[in-house]
Amino acid sequence: MRTQSPARTLLGVLGIAAALTVSACGSTDESGTAEPSPGAVTVTTSDATTTADVPTSSAAATSPTGTTAPHPDRCLIGELQVTLGQPSGAAGSQEIPLVFTNTGTRDCILHGYPGVSYVAAPDGPQVGAAAERDGGTETPVTVAPGARATAAVRATVVQNYPADTCGPTPVAGFRVYPPNDTGSVFLPYPTTGCSQTGVKQLSVQPVTG
Repeated sequence: MRTQSPARTLLGVLGIAAALTVSACGSTDESGTAEPSPGAVTVTTSDATTTADVPTSSAAATSPTGTTAPHPDRCLIGELQVTLGQPSGAAGSQEIPLVFTNTGTRDCILHGYPGVSYVAAPDGPQVGAAAERDGGTETPVTVAPGARATAAVRATVVQNYPADTCGPTPVAGFRVYPPNDTGSVFLPYPTTGCSQTGVKQLSVQPVTG
């Protein structure tokens, strides 16, 4: 009888251990091919094939395609000249037209209410409450190059309010935002406003042609 060398016996033991390790990592299908356990992914390298655990689910970031501006035809502040028209007096208030002139090269649309507030300086803080929307019908107004549209602002004579309710404060003019735009302009209109935000001092109507 031939006696196996110690080295050959050691190799046999290592081979059996490797086989047991592979069978523990996954099941075997009918063809005898080992299948990796759930929640694992097979990674192939130039030297060997190994199995690494990965999360069973992952969140993929996606970016929208074909996204366009919500109002691509709106008039933007960069293509408008905004001015004040001639004020007209009423009982306890003044009505001042906001005039929007299209200085651009395309037709554009103004639709809805401008944003209007008093400010303490051209680049200063807002004074009191911004203008409230005051009725009217919101109708899209197409403004051709060189044409104009208007919106009326009503400014209350704040001296009619008790001083402790109003908090009378000098203002330098208006901060005006065209409808559906975050850009704005300053329009000089020195007067007195109310620093208390609970007082209705301004109201504005939608743009009309």
